[in-house]
Amino acid sequence: MNQKGYALPVVMAISMIIVIMTLSIAFSTRQKIAMISELKDQGQARLKSYSALNEVLYNMLTSNFTPTGIKIYLPDGKWKIWNLYGEPIALDDSVSVKLRDVAGMVSPVTQPGYLAALLSGTSASTAGINSFLDKLADWQDADDLKRLNGAEAWDYQAAGYSYTPRNFYIQTIDEIRLIKDFDDSLFDAVRGDIVYWGSDHVNYLTMSDKMLHVLLKNDKTVDALLKMRGDHVLTGDYFSALTGIPRTEMVFPAPSGFIRIEVTARQNEAVDTIGVVVAKRETHTQPYMVLEWNR
Repeated sequence: MNQKGYALPVVMAISMIIVIMTLSIAFSTRQKIAMISELKDQGQARLKSYSALNEVLYNMLTSNFTPTGIKIYLPDGKWKIWNLYGEPIALDDSVSVKLRDVAGMVSPVTQPGYLAALLSGTSASTAGINSFLDKLADWQDADDLKRLNGAEAWDYQAAGYSYTPRNFYIQTIDEIRLIKDFDDSLFDAVRGDIVYWGSDHVNYLTMSDKMLHVLLKNDKTVDALLKMRGDHVLTGDYFSALTGIPRTEMVFPAPSGFIRIEVTARQNEAVDTIGVVVAKRETHTQPYMVLEWNR
C-alpha cells in the first residue's frame, strides 16, 4: 500500500515532465517553421526583385525614349509607355518599379544651384541653405580657406567631430550627412530627387511634381504640364510655350540615357528592394553600364 501511494505522484510527475517536453518541442518546432517560412518569403521576394530588374533592363534596352518616358513594344505589336518621373509602375500585384531620368533629378556635385532651389521648397531657411552649400563646398575643395558660412577642418575639431572634411568630391549621396550641422530631416525631405550621377543637361519634362512646383513657382502652369505629361503629349515645345524657358545646351527636353531604377518586390511580409543607376549606351560593345547599385 505504501509503494502504491508513492507510485501515483511519481507517475504524475513523469507525465508532467513528458507534457512539458512535448510542449517545448512543439513550440520550438513552430518557431523553426515560422523562421523557415520567413526565409522562404525573403528568398521569393529577392527572386522577384532580380527578375523584375532583368525585365526592366530588357525593356529599357529594346525601347525608344520619349520626352517623358520609354516606349515599350509588346509581343502582340502594341506598345505602352513607362514614365521616367518616378510614378510607380506595377509589374504585378507584388512588384512595382520606379524609373527616374537622371536629367530630371539634382546632383549635389554638379548642380548646387538646383539643389539650393530644391531645398527652398522645404522648411529650411535661406540662411540654413546658404550655410549648407558653403559647408558642402568646403567639404569638397582642397584648400583650407573657409567660406562665409562654411566649415573647414578646425571648425570640425572645435565642435568635437572625430573627422574633418575629406577635401574631395563626395562619393555617395549619404556622405552629405557627415557635413557639420547637417539636418537629417532636411535631407530626407529631398532624398527622392537627389542623385549622385549628374547629367550634362536638365530635363524639366521628367522632374518630379515637387521639383516643378519649386522651380517654376506657378501652380497653374505646373498643373497644366502634369496633365499633358499624364496624357503622354508633353513635349519641349509645349513646355517652352507654357513656361517661357527656352531650349539651351543645359536645358534640353529629352532623357539623358542615365536612368535610376528602383524595384520593390513583396512576398507576404518580406520586402526586397534594388536601386540601380544604369547608363544606356547603345553600342555593340557596351549596350549599358551599371553606375550604382544599392540593396
